[in-house]
Amino acid sequence: MVGLVLTPEQVRAAPPEVREWLKNLMEAEFAGELGTAAPRPHAIALAACSREEAASMLERIQSDHLLSQVFFELGRDSPPGAPELPQVHRTAIADIMRHTRLSNLNQLGACLNALQDVLRALRNDPTVVLFALDQRGAIYVDGTTHQSIKRLWLDLINAQMAERAAAAPLSRPGFATPDAAMAAEPRIG
Repeated sequence: MVGLVLTPEQVRAAPPEVREWLKNLMEAEFAGELGTAAPRPHAIALAACSREEAASMLERIQSDHLLSQVFFELGRDSPPGAPELPQVHRTAIADIMRHTRLSNLNQLGACLNALQDVLRALRNDPTVVLFALDQRGAIYVDGTTHQSIKRLWLDLINAQMAERAAAAPLSRPGFATPDAAMAAEPRIG
Protein backbone atom coordinates (compact mmCIF):
# COMPACT_ATOMS: atom_id res chain seq x y z
CA MET A 1 0.00 0.00 0.00
CA VAL A 2 1.23 3.49 -0.86
CA GLY A 3 0.33 6.66 0.99
CA LEU A 4 -0.04 9.99 -0.75
CA VAL A 5 0.08 13.47 0.74
CA LEU A 6 -1.26 16.39 -1.28
CA THR A 7 -1.37 20.02 -0.30
CA PRO A 8 -4.58 22.00 -0.80
CA GLU A 9 -2.79 23.95 -3.55
CA GLN A 10 -1.94 20.73 -5.39
CA VAL A 11 -5.54 19.56 -5.19
CA ARG A 12 -6.83 22.91 -6.47
CA ALA A 13 -4.31 22.85 -9.34
CA ALA A 14 -5.22 19.29 -10.36
CA PRO A 15 -7.37 18.70 -13.45
CA PRO A 16 -11.12 18.41 -12.77
CA GLU A 17 -11.07 14.66 -13.38
CA VAL A 18 -8.41 14.18 -10.69
CA ARG A 19 -10.30 16.39 -8.21
CA GLU A 20 -13.48 14.37 -8.86
CA TRP A 21 -11.57 11.12 -8.38
CA LEU A 22 -10.10 12.37 -5.08
CA LYS A 23 -13.51 13.56 -3.92
CA ASN A 24 -15.02 10.15 -4.69
CA LEU A 25 -12.22 8.37 -2.81
CA MET A 26 -12.69 10.57 0.23
CA GLU A 27 -16.46 10.17 0.22
CA ALA A 28 -16.14 6.40 -0.05
CA GLU A 29 -13.53 6.31 2.73
CA PHE A 30 -15.53 8.38 5.20
CA ALA A 31 -19.07 7.32 4.29
CA GLY A 32 -19.13 4.60 6.95
CA GLU A 33 -17.53 6.74 9.65
CA LEU A 34 -19.83 9.69 9.13
CA GLY A 35 -22.92 7.54 8.97
CA THR A 36 -23.81 8.87 5.54
CA ALA A 37 -24.37 6.07 3.14
CA ALA A 38 -23.86 6.59 -0.55
CA PRO A 39 -26.97 7.71 -2.41
CA ARG A 40 -29.28 4.95 -3.62
CA PRO A 41 -30.62 6.19 -6.96
CA HIS A 42 -31.32 2.60 -7.99
CA ALA A 43 -34.29 2.66 -5.60
CA ILE A 44 -36.03 4.67 -8.33
CA ALA A 45 -37.02 2.62 -11.36
CA LEU A 46 -34.95 4.23 -14.10
CA ALA A 47 -35.86 3.58 -17.71
CA ALA A 48 -33.66 1.08 -19.52
CA CYS A 49 -33.52 2.44 -23.07
CA SER A 50 -32.56 0.19 -25.95
CA ARG A 51 -30.20 1.27 -28.73
CA GLU A 52 -33.27 1.76 -30.97
CA GLU A 53 -34.98 3.98 -28.39
CA ALA A 54 -31.81 6.04 -28.01
CA ALA A 55 -31.71 6.47 -31.81
CA SER A 56 -35.38 7.53 -31.83
CA MET A 57 -34.68 10.06 -29.08
CA LEU A 58 -31.74 11.45 -31.04
CA GLU A 59 -33.86 11.70 -34.17
CA ARG A 60 -36.35 13.86 -32.26
CA ILE A 61 -33.70 16.18 -30.74
CA GLN A 62 -31.01 16.32 -33.41
CA SER A 63 -31.91 19.86 -34.47
CA ASP A 64 -31.11 21.11 -30.94
CA HIS A 65 -27.32 21.08 -30.61
CA LEU A 66 -27.21 21.67 -26.84
CA LEU A 67 -29.85 19.06 -26.11
CA SER A 68 -27.96 16.56 -28.28
CA GLN A 69 -24.75 17.30 -26.38
CA VAL A 70 -26.40 16.68 -23.01
CA PHE A 71 -27.96 13.48 -24.39
CA PHE A 72 -24.56 12.12 -25.44
CA GLU A 73 -23.06 13.08 -22.07
CA LEU A 74 -25.35 10.46 -20.54
CA GLY A 75 -23.40 7.90 -22.58
CA ARG A 76 -19.94 9.16 -21.63
CA ASP A 77 -17.79 6.86 -19.50
CA SER A 78 -17.07 7.88 -15.91
CA PRO A 79 -13.60 9.05 -14.98
CA PRO A 80 -11.33 6.51 -13.27
CA GLY A 81 -12.06 6.15 -9.57
CA ALA A 82 -15.73 7.10 -9.82
CA PRO A 83 -17.95 4.85 -7.74
CA GLU A 84 -19.57 2.09 -9.77
CA LEU A 85 -23.07 0.97 -8.91
CA PRO A 86 -24.46 -2.19 -10.48
CA GLN A 87 -26.89 -1.50 -13.29
CA VAL A 88 -26.71 2.29 -12.75
CA HIS A 89 -24.35 4.76 -14.40
CA ARG A 90 -23.23 7.88 -12.50
CA THR A 91 -22.15 11.10 -14.19
CA ALA A 92 -21.06 14.20 -12.29
CA ILE A 93 -23.12 17.30 -13.02
CA ALA A 94 -19.90 19.32 -13.04
CA ASP A 95 -18.52 17.12 -15.82
CA ILE A 96 -21.60 17.58 -17.98
CA MET A 97 -21.52 21.32 -17.37
CA ARG A 98 -17.85 21.50 -18.35
CA HIS A 99 -18.12 19.24 -21.42
CA THR A 100 -21.16 21.07 -22.79
CA ARG A 101 -19.93 24.51 -21.70
CA LEU A 102 -23.21 25.25 -19.93
CA SER A 103 -23.05 28.30 -17.72
CA ASN A 104 -25.76 27.51 -15.18
CA LEU A 105 -27.72 24.64 -13.68
CA ASN A 106 -31.04 25.95 -15.02
CA GLN A 107 -29.86 25.27 -18.58
CA LEU A 108 -28.84 21.73 -17.66
CA GLY A 109 -32.11 21.17 -15.82
CA ALA A 110 -34.09 22.35 -18.85
CA CYS A 111 -32.15 19.96 -21.10
CA LEU A 112 -32.61 17.00 -18.77
CA ASN A 113 -36.33 17.69 -18.45
CA ALA A 114 -36.63 18.00 -22.24
CA LEU A 115 -34.88 14.63 -22.67
CA GLN A 116 -37.22 13.06 -20.15
CA ASP A 117 -40.21 14.55 -22.02
CA VAL A 118 -38.90 13.09 -25.29
CA LEU A 119 -38.65 9.63 -23.74
CA ARG A 120 -42.10 9.95 -22.20
CA ALA A 121 -43.57 10.92 -25.57
CA LEU A 122 -41.67 8.12 -27.30
CA ARG A 123 -42.99 5.50 -24.87
CA ASN A 124 -46.35 7.19 -24.42
CA ASP A 125 -45.83 6.89 -20.67
CA PRO A 126 -45.95 10.06 -18.53
CA THR A 127 -44.41 8.27 -15.55
CA VAL A 128 -41.19 6.93 -17.09
CA VAL A 129 -38.03 8.24 -15.38
CA LEU A 130 -34.91 8.75 -17.48
CA PHE A 131 -32.57 10.06 -14.78
CA ALA A 132 -32.18 10.60 -11.05
CA LEU A 133 -30.18 13.24 -9.20
CA ASP A 134 -28.50 13.17 -5.83
CA GLN A 135 -27.43 15.89 -3.41
CA ARG A 136 -23.77 15.24 -4.14
CA GLY A 137 -23.98 16.60 -7.67
CA ALA A 138 -24.49 13.45 -9.72
CA ILE A 139 -26.91 12.30 -12.38
CA TYR A 140 -27.79 8.63 -12.68
CA VAL A 141 -29.19 6.73 -15.65
CA ASP A 142 -29.87 3.04 -16.04
CA GLY A 143 -26.79 1.09 -17.16
CA THR A 144 -28.60 -0.14 -20.27
CA THR A 145 -29.50 3.44 -21.21
CA HIS A 146 -25.89 4.50 -20.75
CA GLN A 147 -24.61 1.67 -22.95
CA SER A 148 -27.27 2.33 -25.62
CA ILE A 149 -26.36 6.01 -25.89
CA LYS A 150 -22.66 5.14 -25.92
CA ARG A 151 -23.17 2.53 -28.70
CA LEU A 152 -25.22 5.04 -30.70
CA TRP A 153 -22.41 7.60 -30.40
CA LEU A 154 -19.80 5.06 -31.48
CA ASP A 155 -21.96 3.90 -34.39
CA LEU A 156 -22.37 7.49 -35.58
CA ILE A 157 -18.62 8.17 -35.31
CA ASN A 158 -17.76 4.94 -37.17
CA ALA A 159 -20.28 5.71 -39.92
CA GLN A 160 -18.90 9.22 -40.30
CA MET A 161 -15.33 7.92 -40.51
CA ALA A 162 -16.33 5.32 -43.11
CA GLU A 163 -18.11 8.03 -45.10
CA ARG A 164 -15.02 10.25 -45.05
CA ALA A 165 -12.76 7.37 -46.00
CA ALA A 166 -14.99 6.49 -48.97
CA ALA A 167 -15.07 10.11 -50.14
CA ALA A 168 -11.34 10.74 -49.70
CA PRO A 169 -8.99 9.99 -52.58
CA LEU A 170 -6.38 7.32 -52.00
CA SER A 171 -3.55 9.72 -52.64
CA ARG A 172 -2.52 12.70 -50.60
CA PRO A 173 -1.90 16.12 -52.14
CA GLY A 174 1.60 16.22 -53.58
CA PHE A 175 1.82 12.45 -53.91
CA ALA A 176 0.79 10.52 -56.97
CA THR A 177 -0.74 7.07 -56.92
CA PRO A 178 1.31 4.45 -58.80
CA ASP A 179 -1.08 4.57 -61.76
CA ALA A 180 -0.94 8.35 -61.95
CA ALA A 181 2.86 8.36 -61.68
CA MET A 182 3.20 5.86 -64.50
CA ALA A 183 0.83 7.83 -66.74
CA ALA A 184 2.79 11.02 -66.10
CA GLU A 185 6.19 9.48 -66.96
CA PRO A 186 7.50 10.45 -70.39
CA ARG A 187 7.66 7.52 -72.74
CA ILE A 188 10.85 6.86 -74.58
CA GLY A 189 10.40 5.57 -77.93
